[in-house]
Amino acid sequence: MYVQTAKVTALATLALFAVSKVDAAEYTGPGLSADLVMQDARLGKGKITGRYHFDRGGQRYDFNGKTKDRSLILNRFSRHLIMVSRKNRVVVDENRGAALALRFGDEPCLGYGKSIFLGSENRFGRTIQVWRCEQPKQILIDGGFRPREKVTVWFDTGLKHFIRMESSSGAWIELRNIRPGRQAPALFDAPSEFAQLNAAARIAEVEAPQ
Repeated sequence: MYVQTAKVTALATLALFAVSKVDAAEYTGPGLSADLVMQDARLGKGKITGRYHFDRGGQRYDFNGKTKDRSLILNRFSRHLIMVSRKNRVVVDENRGAALALRFGDEPCLGYGKSIFLGSENRFGRTIQVWRCEQPKQILIDGGFRPREKVTVWFDTGLKHFIRMESSSGAWIELRNIRPGRQAPALFDAPSEFAQLNAAARIAEVEAPQ
């Protein structure tokens, strides 16, 4: 979950290859939208709430006012992380987009060198698997993940997606009121102005549409 321009969480995310030759993972699940609740000391005190969308086109976080950015979008096809500020400024970050794209797919520990199955349990009204993910790969570290970070993932095999993630840093994210279903591709689009910018730029700023 990368939710700020400078200080971002390694969970999402959440959860973000123009500068990398590593392919993005594929997602084959049904897609979903949900309410989100998360907490991360790097983002501020207390809980952060909002809406979450995920599908083959990418993932999107819309926040309810406690964060600098009002939206965070990963476009899986362009492999860009798009951060929209409260003042409708857009920052496009390819490095962190590459890291999130590596995590995009049907497995709970994509992007990590070690995965440990901890068992299955009933939680959130669903039967889910619990995994521990360790040893983040270099591309994740380059994108802002901590080298020694461990993440516990509650993974719904029907949705092929996490329900909750907890980092060894103390950060966590949980999805609630989940609604499976295809999400509109436009939710994950970059602003049209970005297509006119130099593709070699690693970070670019443009005005977001009102």
